[in-house]
Amino acid sequence: MDEMVFFNPGDAIANSRDFGEAVRGAQIYKAKDPYESSLIVAEDVADNKKFYVYFAKDEKSSAKDSDTGVVPYNVKKRI
Repeated sequence: MDEMVFFNPGDAIANSRDFGEAVRGAQIYKAKDPYESSLIVAEDVADNKKFYVYFAKDEKSSAKDSDTGVVPYNVKKRI
């Protein structure tokens, strides 16, 4: 079973329909600033063909956060 996380879609730093491309984008971004927060490559629960890259620090504790735009994602990789 995948780990479920919640993010505001507007916080995504990259997205792709290809998992490998999303991972490469995250690795390039991380190489530019290795001291920034770790990154999460997440799969859209509603459309499992879309992958998004988020800062781990932007993760919400649940969909019940005060932010109404929070969406669930499945964690595919942490960088």
